[in-house]
Amino acid sequence: MINSSPIDAWEGAGAFFNFAGSGGAIFWFLVMCALCIVPLVVSLRAENAAEEEHGR
Repeated sequence: MINSSPIDAWEGAGAFFNFAGSGGAIFWFLVMCALCIVPLVVSLRAENAAEEEHGR
């Protein structure tokens, strides 16, 4: 299995970027940021509500 690649040489090989020259990468970066920040905000609000409910 190791070293079983059908590619014999890398001459003439190129790279293909799906979002090259478009705003797609920025869009998905912002989506990723939102998906990281939203759970933090929700958990912070829930913790604050629980603390107020049970007192200090």
